[in-house]
Amino acid sequence: MKHGRFVPALLVPALLLAAADSPSARGADNARKGGTAGTMTVAQLDRQFESTARPFLQTYCVSCHSGAKPPADLDLGAFASTADVLKDGHRVRAVLDRLKAGEMPPRVAKAQPPADARRGAIEWFEAAHNYDIRRNAGDPGVVLARRLSNAEYDYTIRDLTGVDIRPTREFPIDPSNSAGFDNSGESLVMSPALLKKYLAAARDVASHMFLQPKGFSFAPHPMLSETDREKYYVQQIIDLYHRQNIDYADYFQAAWFFKHRVALGKPRATLADIATAQKVSPKYLNTVWTTLEGAKEDVGPAARLQAMWRELPAPSRNQPEAARPGAERMRDYVVQVRKKIEPRFWNLAAGKLDAREEPFLIWKDQQYATHRRSFDPDQLQVDGAVRPLKPERLLPEPGSQGQFGPGHTVLVTNTPGDPDLVVSAAQLARYEAAFARFASVFPDMFYMEERGRNYFDTTKDRGRYLSAGFHNMMGYFRDDLPLYELVLDGAQQKQLDALWFDLDFVANVSSRTYIQYYLFARDARALMEAGRPGGSQPPDEEITASATMAKLEAIYLTLGKGGSDVALQAVRDYFKWADTTIHAVEKARRDAEPSHLDALLDFAARAYRRPLTPDDKQELLAQYRSYRDKDGLDHEAAVRESLVGVLMSPELCYRVDLLDSAKAIRPLSDYELASRLSYFLWSSLPDKELLAHAAAGDLHRPRVLAAQSRRMLKDPRVRGLAVEFGGNWLDFRRFEDIASVDRTRFASFTNELRDAMFEEPARFLTDVFQTNRSVLDLLYATDTFVNPALAKHYGIPIAATQPNEWVHVPDATAYGRGGLLPMAAFLTKNAPGLRTSPVKRGNWVVRNMLGERIPPPPPVVPELPSDEAKLDLPLREMLARHRANPMCASCHARFDSFGLVFEGFGPVGERREKDLAGHAVDVAATFPGGKDAAGVAGLQQYIRERRQDNFLDNVFGRLLAYALGRSLITSDEATIQDMHAKLAATGYRFDSIIESIVTSRQFLYKRGQEDLAQR
Repeated sequence: MKHGRFVPALLVPALLLAAADSPSARGADNARKGGTAGTMTVAQLDRQFESTARPFLQTYCVSCHSGAKPPADLDLGAFASTADVLKDGHRVRAVLDRLKAGEMPPRVAKAQPPADARRGAIEWFEAAHNYDIRRNAGDPGVVLARRLSNAEYDYTIRDLTGVDIRPTREFPIDPSNSAGFDNSGESLVMSPALLKKYLAAARDVASHMFLQPKGFSFAPHPMLSETDREKYYVQQIIDLYHRQNIDYADYFQAAWFFKHRVALGKPRATLADIATAQKVSPKYLNTVWTTLEGAKEDVGPAARLQAMWRELPAPSRNQPEAARPGAERMRDYVVQVRKKIEPRFWNLAAGKLDAREEPFLIWKDQQYATHRRSFDPDQLQVDGAVRPLKPERLLPEPGSQGQFGPGHTVLVTNTPGDPDLVVSAAQLARYEAAFARFASVFPDMFYMEERGRNYFDTTKDRGRYLSAGFHNMMGYFRDDLPLYELVLDGAQQKQLDALWFDLDFVANVSSRTYIQYYLFARDARALMEAGRPGGSQPPDEEITASATMAKLEAIYLTLGKGGSDVALQAVRDYFKWADTTIHAVEKARRDAEPSHLDALLDFAARAYRRPLTPDDKQELLAQYRSYRDKDGLDHEAAVRESLVGVLMSPELCYRVDLLDSAKAIRPLSDYELASRLSYFLWSSLPDKELLAHAAAGDLHRPRVLAAQSRRMLKDPRVRGLAVEFGGNWLDFRRFEDIASVDRTRFASFTNELRDAMFEEPARFLTDVFQTNRSVLDLLYATDTFVNPALAKHYGIPIAATQPNEWVHVPDATAYGRGGLLPMAAFLTKNAPGLRTSPVKRGNWVVRNMLGERIPPPPPVVPELPSDEAKLDLPLREMLARHRANPMCASCHARFDSFGLVFEGFGPVGERREKDLAGHAVDVAATFPGGKDAAGVAGLQQYIRERRQDNFLDNVFGRLLAYALGRSLITSDEATIQDMHAKLAATGYRFDSIIESIVTSRQFLYKRGQEDLAQR
């Protein structure tokens, strides 16, 4: 017999199994319903203690529960008076529950109390417990100052930086408190070893920071090197490019939708509406629409395109895809013609300067970048004849790998008589104008994403994103004018401009490129450094100085003597650009420094979860100046070290919003309340809106607090509640680390399936929270969420194909799923690997779902066989033999039946008809009280009829314990009882439960130190 780890239960009214089906079970919560047990005075309690309770304890209990080491650490010999009993509400609750369950005295004891004696003892302990609740009502309890849990720290860093860095990945696992949660001061202590890990984590987070023209930001990876920074911004730019739809066929089809919007059932749709629905640029769709439906073209490619447009079929019987094939033919025609007429530009050379020189490569890049919406008129064939190219139109041969001299040329032209290019000599001007209009609307490309060492060789040097095309040098060149002019709206244009500027600002691209150019310019360098001692290389700042640039420019013009005016002007333009750009970036960096310090203060205020005091600001800025002046750090390094200080501050790492020097219980401040609320619902820091209410001083108002709670429940960050509260409560928080499954026997249990099993309850709980479902849906829901891996495991057909594509399955009961109970994560977690475990599965139900307290197993317990495939008898029969042991029977009677109903699910939660040994599975069970049922549906019906209150009280208590960050105490039971009474009218909607908690005295108040001392 194996049991899960015993977790001390919450102090909630959890009726145990032996009494669950009796008349007294239905009315056991007298305090909740106003019974007489809830109104006894101290004098009455004293009299009944002497006449009823004390004799019972002395006769049936003290012989075992006394001495130095009593069972369950419960010394009942110390109960000499009512006052002794009430010293510890935990003991009162424990004795009461044991008596109700018939566990005390144990059934193996020779002396068993008569029914009236047991009933009298139960009534007295119930009355004592209810009195204890009343006398402690309003006590918010002690919430110890504590560090953030690992999860809270990770979520906090995520929301502070905007990046999911997860700096605690190397931290030890947080221990749980007696309530089963790892977010309380009872367990979250700081050791010297852990402090070192916090420092390493802070430095790791700070390494992701990078300075921007205004403030700073964080990247998903460290940004300490300039190559890391340039890769980050290059990817940002590429991602923006890729988010734009530049497929001509999609635009032609969208235009067709607009033209036939009435027939397609969208008579009021605007062109912008259609663009949004079809995921194309509204701006460019308007241009395409005007080209197709505007002035009729008589000659040129646009005339042919308009004819193809008119040939598209009208929609028939609401067929939205009828025009797709024709739209694709139109796209192919545009691409075909555009390639034939795209401009080509020759290489420059001058004197001793060949075409590989950077000024000439930049010039060539500029020619292409500024002529994307132009065309080459020399490609037109007048009356079918090929027009001879001018000598300067000779181009380098594709694949020449950087060789630019004579002998590597090819004529760029097209096949004579090409019908797309043949024009009439008499109408040449009309054709050229028509081709120009066509080229302006349909560029040869919208942006240049990759450029190899040889511009025309697109088969090699892949991955040189945004490259300027230099041979062995880093360098970037912006070539996206058609996208900018035709596709992007104003906001997107500003975003793209900012990204290109930030690439230079953050990664120092222009300066680094120019310095490399200088270092590769051997002949020029020899002349530049001739006057330096030993011909030494100047430092970087001297290389980029204006005077040095002017000197190098003069040398290049001398070396290029005899070259064309175009080539020499390209040299002048390059040096002018380098001087202007490099020094503009340097100035921008200097000008941005104050904004970085402002951002540091703002970051600290968000990290501390309150406004900074003048002393806070002075201290932070003084520390920055110390790093600059005393430690000799540059500006960026000093900001980074200052960030480490903020990240190590107790104001960030600790929740210290509770015990203070106040003399009595008092309300939390608005900022303390904001943090308590956000760490409850999000496991993270308050957002701007929540802090704004704290600043306004109205967060304590019940209406505001309830509204903020509802808003926060709909926020994606409520997943933190699903994973941290739900994951710890239901024991799937670390399911991704499960190692009990034999993957040789269960090859289908892949990492992808394991991750999907974890994700299913997380997504389901998040949906319950965000859509304000009843908490009873956790038990009785008919729906769930699956991705392809989990759907295959469950046998659920879905349309999703992407691994991370999740779909909602409304009627999962058809496949044996729905709600929490049959989820594979719980079935797999509570199986030992090669067989199922009704013991573990049943114990999980009664402990985690119904809130029972299960004692630990005896020290020596016989084991069931580990491999189901080798069992001679079904596991059900083996377990029945096991229960024949009197030492095991009493506990197993409380939960085995709850696990047997899951025998239709194998060791990894797969549905089955036979066990691994080939025996037919039986899912029937007889629950305590004699109720017969079968399978998950039978268990759900049993809980609905007889145990639903236990489930609700358990959920309320666990949520309250999690919200307060401590184990529950006696005074909390009044809050739970009130919740149960009030929430029935709402159908136990989740937002009503949360509202009841966050507006309770327990949540809104805290103890003062003097008040604590008096207790």
